Amino acid sequence: MANPTISVINFGIQLPDSEAQQTIRAVNRQITEDFAPVWGAAWELALHASPADPANPDTLEDEPVRGDGVLYIVDESTLAGALGFHSINASEMPFGFVFLLNQADWTVTLSHEAMEMIVDPTANVLVPGPDPRDPSGGNVVLHAYEVCDAVERTSYELDGIRVSNFVTPNWFFEGNPPGTRNDFLGVGVPSFGATQDSHLAFFDLNEGWITFLGQHGPQAADLTKIQTQRFEQFQYSRRRPEEEDEEKLIRVLARCKKEPSKLAAGKPGGGLYRVEALTRTGRKKVVAEKLFSARR
Repeated sequence: MANPTISVINFGIQLPDSEAQQTIRAVNRQITEDFAPVWGAAWELALHASPADPANPDTLEDEPVRGDGVLYIVDESTLAGALGFHSINASEMPFGFVFLLNQADWTVTLSHEAMEMIVDPTANVLVPGPDPRDPSGGNVVLHAYEVCDAVERTSYELDGIRVSNFVTPNWFFEGNPPGTRNDFLGVGVPSFGATQDSHLAFFDLNEGWITFLGQHGPQAADLTKIQTQRFEQFQYSRRRPEEEDEEKLIRVLARCKKEPSKLAAGKPGGGLYRVEALTRTGRKKVVAEKLFSARR
């Protein structure tokens, strides 16, 4: 059975398709050899041509997408200072943008957004965990299910192309027992923590959405030139749900605080379960279970 496909559409004026194709091959190799064995999920990137004019919104409105998701490479950012982002559109198709603000670093962004789209294509999964500002303080918050943000300042090369580091599933569970690797490169990022100046987004019951800058791992001065450029440019406020969605998050987090014993369910050594009911798949599962119970 073929893997789902992420269409990559290159609207970059100064980016040749041949260079985009070379990067896609490297990212596909990363997904197959590095990412899939860790996360158990793999999508394939494919460069698809588009007759649409990115400067004319009317030609983009009904533009068909051949893949199961799409990443657009464009010259200008629609978010101040952002190198890229991913979300889901009104047709429930995962989509994202990679901005060519830094010609030396856009390959890391493509890798970053592709892997995060694979793990959370709906861009709305949240995981209860400790507040990174005070991990031992007992405050439970909802972390965005992002696999690159916590280590976004670290990267590595494949076939001469720089790609993003990523966290492992261990990162989403409390505790750091000996031998545990919370990220692919093993830079030492703690569970629910972040490397130096990498950012985390989480929802706090009392404060709403918070952006936290990490304080662990390599210092900015120790990073490569490309990573330092990323440190300087990747500063922006991530788009978050509207107020009506925040009310739902508050209810979920309130239940987590009211029944803390459930946070360690199934994990003798401690750990946190995933909030499946916040995903479309989770909602369908809950409805199906209720219907099945009612018929018995």
